[in-house]
Amino acid sequence: MLTANITVCTPTIPVRTELLGRAIQSVHNQTIKPAHHIVSVDHTRQGGPATLDSAINNADTTWIATLDDDDEWLPHHLETLWRLVQAHEEKVDLAFTHFRYSSVGDGGHLEQFRHQPFDINNPRQTTNVFLVRKTIWQEVGGFSAGFDTDSYNVDNQGNRIGYDFHFIKKLCAAKARIVNSPEVTWIYHVGHGSTLGMRNRW
Repeated sequence: MLTANITVCTPTIPVRTELLGRAIQSVHNQTIKPAHHIVSVDHTRQGGPATLDSAINNADTTWIATLDDDDEWLPHHLETLWRLVQAHEEKVDLAFTHFRYSSVGDGGHLEQFRHQPFDINNPRQTTNVFLVRKTIWQEVGGFSAGFDTDSYNVDNQGNRIGYDFHFIKKLCAAKARIVNSPEVTWIYHVGHGSTLGMRNRW
């Protein structure tokens, strides 16, 4: 079985042991294997962005696959992303696929974007599950730089900017190369209470 030049990075909090176990099992079930899986536990309430950055900082692979502790990859998730970046050779900095909510069976409010190629000149909300080149993560200062984990971080239209979209916007400003696939490769689990990456919500 192929082992790809990928480190999976998962931020978590101490109260989510059961959810984390499901996420880890989904990594074990992949049709191609990552080189490593780093789980970073936030014991000091620093927030999701800094916890994820801590995991990525310890990775020594070219590619980083992000996985939140409450989400679940389908078995072909990594292979789909790996084939996507390989098809574009050196022209990709980040790749992402589509998902389905555990409660409704589709992508909810993001379903409208499923078949639209990502446009860095008109960035849109994605999620925090993607494959990103570590060098571009370093270039833009990671997830935590410029993000306030004590705030809802709303824009001028009143829309909340999560740390996932905050990161995507920084990549777009840096002219990163982003590709996406409409294929559903993971499950967005809901119904257990989201921390939104904020340190004051657990």
